[in-house]
Amino acid sequence: MLNKLIRLFAISILLIGLISCNDDPTSLGSNILPNKDLINVSQINSLDSVFQQKARFYNSDTLDLSSSTKIFLGKNGNVESTMLMEFLFFFPDSIKEAILGDSLIVKSVVMELEPIYTKGNASNYFNFSVHEITSDWNSLDFSVEDLSSLQYNPEDISSNHILSGDTLITIDIDKNVVTDWLKLYANETQETNYGVYFNFENATDKILGFPAISSLYDSVLTRLKIVVEVPNYYTDTLTAQVTSDAHVVKGELPTTNNHSIIIQGGIPIHSNLFIDVSKIPQYSIINKATLKLFIDESESEIGTIASDYIKVALLDDYESSKVSTFYSALNLELDSLFYSGEITTYVQEWITNGNNGMKLYLSNEVESLNKVAISGTDNSDVKLRPYLEIIYTSKN
Repeated sequence: MLNKLIRLFAISILLIGLISCNDDPTSLGSNILPNKDLINVSQINSLDSVFQQKARFYNSDTLDLSSSTKIFLGKNGNVESTMLMEFLFFFPDSIKEAILGDSLIVKSVVMELEPIYTKGNASNYFNFSVHEITSDWNSLDFSVEDLSSLQYNPEDISSNHILSGDTLITIDIDKNVVTDWLKLYANETQETNYGVYFNFENATDKILGFPAISSLYDSVLTRLKIVVEVPNYYTDTLTAQVTSDAHVVKGELPTTNNHSIIIQGGIPIHSNLFIDVSKIPQYSIINKATLKLFIDESESEIGTIASDYIKVALLDDYESSKVSTFYSALNLELDSLFYSGEITTYVQEWITNGNNGMKLYLSNEVESLNKVAISGTDNSDVKLRPYLEIIYTSKN
């Protein structure tokens, strides 16, 4: 009898429990977890919550231009460039024998140059002079500091310049100069020629880029077409391509009427940008951070080859522009009127260890002289200022 009563009591308790169960959760236990342990995913951007910003642009260290696949000549805007070329000759022994025997006559020499880049209006004036170099130079380390010590004859050895719509330039070269080069070539005990130096005319308002020695442009390198004759035997046309080249870019720090952030190739011009993200809690996890920079077309000067990417490098020091060695540079990609890309790792570093800003520069600053103006940090239209959007996770 006692066992039956115990079983009846247990069944009654079970039925009460089943009846009281429902699908609606209760608040039971909700106050057990402390608020500091609850997580929150938030989004913040520089429009809804104004981030303090600052920026500056400056002349950076001289670029190593020896790796460029282009060499530049001319003047436009705040930048100018001159260039050097050397030609070595590789002809049959019969040509050497004719040169050494004084039986080879150089009838004419034409230089052909094919531009592959233009900065400035295509209709702007462009012309130049060509001078025989009389001192040795090395294309691998020639820089703006070496230009003042370069020795060359002041006489222009070129004439009859024909510019065919920036697609082909032909000029006549003094055949006496090339005759001397051929004699040096034939007599292996003498030094070779030192090539030519190109300088733009003062009235020039355009810069042209020509193929430099590289695997990209072997078929369109600058060349000499040399018409030679051995009387009573033959007339022939010899071709000599450039075998060494260099260029030197000089320029002034650009000015801005719109408080723009400027970056430019060739000189080069870099910019530092600082965006204050201190409103984000210190121990937050940055899920995604996107930076967008709007182009100021009124102050940009882009050549015939665009700059499709801006490089962003993390700074260890904003004022000295010291770049962090622990993080690789990131890319912001051109999208019509702005550049954008992810800088999540940089913002995480700012939140965790401190914010020293970032450096901006053109990804093709060796290959172009483009000037890109970015709408600045104090632009009157806040929608055009550098825009940073951050999604982060934090504890309440």
